[in-house]
Amino acid sequence: MSRQSPVIVLSLLWLVAVNLRTGFIGLGPVLPGLTLDLDLTHTQASALVALPTAMMGLAATPGGRLADRWGAGRAIALGMAIVAVAGAARAGTTAFVPLVVVTVLFGIGIGLSQPALPRLARIWFPGRLGASTGIYASGFVCGAIISASLTGPVLFRLLGERNWRGPLALWGGFALLICGAWIVTMRPWRSEPASVTPISEIAPEQVAGWSPWRDRGAWWVALLFAAQGIAYYLLIAWMPAVYEDAGLSAGQIAALYATFNAATLPAIVGFPALSDRLGARRPAALIASILFAGGAIGLAVAPLADPWRWLWAATLGAGVAGVFAITLVLPAEIAPRGRTGAVAGMVLAVGYAGSALGPVIAGVVRDVTGSFATALAMMPLLGLGMVALSLIVPELPKTRRH
Repeated sequence: MSRQSPVIVLSLLWLVAVNLRTGFIGLGPVLPGLTLDLDLTHTQASALVALPTAMMGLAATPGGRLADRWGAGRAIALGMAIVAVAGAARAGTTAFVPLVVVTVLFGIGIGLSQPALPRLARIWFPGRLGASTGIYASGFVCGAIISASLTGPVLFRLLGERNWRGPLALWGGFALLICGAWIVTMRPWRSEPASVTPISEIAPEQVAGWSPWRDRGAWWVALLFAAQGIAYYLLIAWMPAVYEDAGLSAGQIAALYATFNAATLPAIVGFPALSDRLGARRPAALIASILFAGGAIGLAVAPLADPWRWLWAATLGAGVAGVFAITLVLPAEIAPRGRTGAVAGMVLAVGYAGSALGPVIAGVVRDVTGSFATALAMMPLLGLGMVALSLIVPELPKTRRH
């Protein structure tokens, strides 16, 4: 792999993260037109939304192994190529079955790429692991914002509301462009730069038989990632419905939802940077978890209280984003040399498996009880669980940090 300027590498990592969300989130605005055009059932349409997330989790473990054994730069190049080709191919499908096939491949491409990001952060930015992770992780948020903002209001206006193929093809082309920039700039066919001095406490002679699936610290990180994932996907799926049940207008709901999303961007950059300054990850994770727990309790107890409801939305967004970012930093620190991809893959696999359960559980509870009150009670429990896990995730001595 070419030895580039760290600024260029970090910029490319950010663009990769953006690309791993644009085509994923961009499906939502075109789904109604796609469903109508291909005469799909609502169950089939829902499957198209759920499949990428499921594949991201299933492909994370092999993606991590690929990054460790083949090289993180090569794993990203392969994953991005699959995302580009499969993402664009969705626009050319004319039936449900081939659309499912390319959607599965699209999710696999994302799953193969993501575990390589922490490994590259560890290689290139060992002294600023938190700050660099926060910057590239902000690409996930920016990609979602860009896709949601452009696909509906802009692309539909240019291409027509019924033209669902155009936006999907455009995001596939964007992925191909970023993939090309990655290959030309990083030259992944060359050898990967040597990893930094091991910062985990696992002795070199123990690495050969070490597995994150048997490591207690890795499991604490994975469970924390899963908890925030459940919370995040539950909120984006059901927060508007909760406020609608409470009697708010569409404009008020949109403003509160925007507040939630706006709070995620500074938090996803700020909390990892704070952890660098503190020389410790637990305090930043704990503060973010407490923010989330406070917002969750407020949402459950007094969802309509004004002006507090704005605070609930902001603290929920900042808290969940802060925890997400810290759990992306930790795999690079707890892994022994050459195993960062394996840890990241395990954390992502467990996390996305858990994330898929959140909205489903809330929907079942809503159907059974006829109200979101019981589902809302889950949120403070998740928040308290995140606080507890933040207290026990691995924390390396400052002398072992770079």
